[in-house]
Amino acid sequence: MKNGNSIMGEIFSWILSLGVALLVALFIISNIVSMTMVMEQSMEPTFSQGDRLIVNRVGYFFTDPERGEVVIFDKNPIEKGIIRNMLNEIDDIRNSLKFRLTGSAEKNLLIKRVIAVGGNQVELVEGQVFVNGEKLAEPYLDTMTYSRGETSWNVPEGKLFVLGDNRENSLDSRVLGFIDTQQVKGKVVFRIFPFSEIGSID
Repeated sequence: MKNGNSIMGEIFSWILSLGVALLVALFIISNIVSMTMVMEQSMEPTFSQGDRLIVNRVGYFFTDPERGEVVIFDKNPIEKGIIRNMLNEIDDIRNSLKFRLTGSAEKNLLIKRVIAVGGNQVELVEGQVFVNGEKLAEPYLDTMTYSRGETSWNVPEGKLFVLGDNRENSLDSRVLGFIDTQQVKGKVVFRIFPFSEIGSID
């Protein structure tokens, strides 16, 4: 009987340790740092499908996104907080697994570049982007930027205007409208794959 109790105790201890380890891992990837894989073409030529990126999730607890930063965000309004972030991450993992297994899943997470923040004015003039009346230098682009309706936006406080670097093939603020800073999950800071392009993200 003691032998049986000992074995059951070891199994329980192993399950408990595994559970704690999973919770710690979930906390880290939902609140501190995570890795993501690019699954779309909207950021070409900066990022290609299959690129693996490191996302800093803790930075935006203390500051808001700034112009020029590449961010990961949920296209739907979400609640944030340490526990809420962990629950959101479980949904994202489930969605990612579904995509890998079936090839189809609701695409809620998007990767874009912050073009303007609250208080800025954005204008599209003859394929060029102007922020607060100044033409934006965008050396990462291969194409021009054309409107899909409106050509001028005043960004409210607490909101962001985002665009994909592949301006001809990007679902961004020209269609989605402004992104709430609360929708942002993190800042892309490093590329770890492909190895030929490994390095920090400007």
